[in-house]
Amino acid sequence: MSRIYLKVLIHNESDATLTYDHGEIETGSYTEGWAPPTVIKPGEIKGFQGEGNIGPFDVAVTGTEGRVWYNIVDRGIKQGQLFIHFDSPLIESQYGNTFNITAPPGWEVTDWGGQGHVAELHVRLRRTARRNVPNFNADGRGFVFTNKKGNPDNWNPDLPVVTIGSLWNRWVDSMPEPVKTVLKITKVDENWLPITHADAGMCGGMVFAVMDYYYNHVLPPQQSTKPSSRDDVLFQYLRDRLWRSFDVTGQGYRWLAYSSPYYPNGDEGVFQNILGLTKGRSWITYREEWPKIQSDIDAGKLSPIGLIRTDNLDIGANHQVLAYAYEKNGQDVRLYIYDPNHGQKEIVLKFNVESTTGEVHITEAFPGPIPDQERPTNDKRIFCFMRIDSYVTNVPPNGVRIQSLKSAIRASTTQQAPYSARGAIAGGHQGSLTNWMRSL
Repeated sequence: MSRIYLKVLIHNESDATLTYDHGEIETGSYTEGWAPPTVIKPGEIKGFQGEGNIGPFDVAVTGTEGRVWYNIVDRGIKQGQLFIHFDSPLIESQYGNTFNITAPPGWEVTDWGGQGHVAELHVRLRRTARRNVPNFNADGRGFVFTNKKGNPDNWNPDLPVVTIGSLWNRWVDSMPEPVKTVLKITKVDENWLPITHADAGMCGGMVFAVMDYYYNHVLPPQQSTKPSSRDDVLFQYLRDRLWRSFDVTGQGYRWLAYSSPYYPNGDEGVFQNILGLTKGRSWITYREEWPKIQSDIDAGKLSPIGLIRTDNLDIGANHQVLAYAYEKNGQDVRLYIYDPNHGQKEIVLKFNVESTTGEVHITEAFPGPIPDQERPTNDKRIFCFMRIDSYVTNVPPNGVRIQSLKSAIRASTTQQAPYSARGAIAGGHQGSLTNWMRSL
């Protein structure tokens, strides 16, 4: 094994200056010429590199681990510190290289990369701000009708959707054998059908369909009632998209794995530290799936999410939503979603990514003008969430072109009602009003 190297590059995308305060390298040493820089000015990318020790016969004998602290200085005033703990061990566990990177309130820090024995970790610092997928707002882009039962009417219980006995067994077949054994998940009768009809929910189909309408520059049909006939083109489309959202041939087995009563919550336990088979729900949610969702939104892409709402394999309790905006303040995250159960209303998921040692703690609320006026949704507990990886754009039926200014503003702006054209255009849209509406 050759020497282990870990390069850390800090992207200062803020208007503040970063000044080196102190640090320590606990294992290995800094590569010559690659000690932490003393100053990182606004707009600069600078970094440092740690390397492991080499023993006899030119063989690596250690990894590299260290900590650095940078002051965030704005107009001569210290605003807190950027902290980076990096660890690239000689022998990797199921967690790989690990990092703990934090920033104070008012600042957003994001990291990506950094895996492998010759690795490059990127750390980005920005001021806290709402990051939004362009021209998407649940108020105008979501379906008018909701997925929730009895609101305003029930799904027709006679509409066939999917055979869960068969779906379950496909997931089991695709699940890694050691994990399947540890979580005690086995096949069921092919005729077991706990979810076979539309009245059990169509959330995944609705999420994928909303994405399809957005990417095809149209709005969903503006009907206020759910499709009620198996011959309805929209129902058939939602059913097909629901099946696609289960990711049967990919990583759909996660719906089962994360719903198992034997799946650990935190990153400290027998399965993780002794058997090395699984990562806890907190690690999955905060360290793996949330960064993927954030990366989607930063790239201007919608991000479909699966919410695990059970720990007893009641997979019918699980749910799917669509993320389109976020705000990260220190280690606190606000993730804005379209939830088919709540129709054309913005919902916010609030959580803190500081620790992965315990359970996942997520609060759901209807946003208000100020945080104190937010109302909880009182939906079921979230044990874990994951990005759905199976989305591929399709052409949806009965799309409605955006023709009125009101529809354009509702579909694109996050400003609170009453809406105004001035507010929408001021949000960064370029060119004439007509060209902007066409771009939606």
